Amino acid sequence: MTYLQSNNVNRNRGKKLVLIIITSAVVIIIAARFLAPSVFAGFFTAIARPFWRVEFSLSSGQLQSAESLLGANQDLQRKLDEADVRLQSVSAIVAENEQLKSLMGRASTTDVVLAAVLKKPPFAPYDELVLDAGTDMGFVVGNIVYAAGRVPIGKVTDVLSDSSKVLLFSSPKQTFNVLVGRSDAPAIAIGRGGGQYSAELPRTVVIEKGNSVSIPSLKSNLYGIVNAVIANPSESFQTILFSAPVNIYQLKWVLVERK
Repeated sequence: MTYLQSNNVNRNRGKKLVLIIITSAVVIIIAARFLAPSVFAGFFTAIARPFWRVEFSLSSGQLQSAESLLGANQDLQRKLDEADVRLQSVSAIVAENEQLKSLMGRASTTDVVLAAVLKKPPFAPYDELVLDAGTDMGFVVGNIVYAAGRVPIGKVTDVLSDSSKVLLFSSPKQTFNVLVGRSDAPAIAIGRGGGQYSAELPRTVVIEKGNSVSIPSLKSNLYGIVNAVIANPSESFQTILFSAPVNIYQLKWVLVERK
C-alpha cells in the first residue's frame, strides 16, 4: 500500500510539473508576442523557413525528376528552333522584297519584264541562265538581261514558248567593249567565266582596285568592279581583272529588256 501511494504521488507531481512547464511556455510566448513582437516574428520565421522552402520547391517544380527536367529542356529547345526558323523565313522574305523593289525601279522607266531564274551556275552549263518566261512574254533573241541595280549580265540566246536561255557576258571567250576607271579608258573585256572578266590597257592609264567598269552601248551605271591590276615593268600593257557587282550564283530574279 505504501508503494502504491508513493507511485500516485510521483505521478501527480509529474503532471503538475508538465502543467507548470506548458503554462510557463504559453505565458512566455504571449509576453514575447506583445512585449517584443519583432523578436517573436524572427524566431517563428527561423523555425518555419525550412518548411516554406520545401513547399516552394514542390510548387515550382524544383524537385522534379531528372527525366522530367530533361523533357522540359528539350521542349524549350524545340520551341527556340521553331522561332529561329520563323525568323530566318521572315528575313528571307524581306531580302527578296528589297530585291524585287530594286528591280522594279528599273521596270518603271523601260519596257522590261520580271522573270524568275529557274537554273543558274553551277547547275546550268557554260555560264547560262534559264528563265521562266519566253515568247509568251514577248522575249526574242538578243534581249538584254539585267540584275538588280541596273547591272547588265547577259543576253537572251534561245527562246521557247514559256522559257528562255540567257548567255552571261562573263562566259569564256565572250568579248565586249568597255570603259574602265575614272577616265573611262576604252578596252576590250574578255569573259573568264563565273562573272569574272579581264581586259588590257596601256600602262600609262591609271587604274586602281575598286574602279568601275561600264558598257557604253548599254548606258549602264555599273557593269563591273576592278579587283586587281597586274602590271609588268617590262611590258607596255597592264592586265585588269574585274567582276560583276552581283553574285550570279545567288540570282533569283532578273529583268529582260524587250527591244
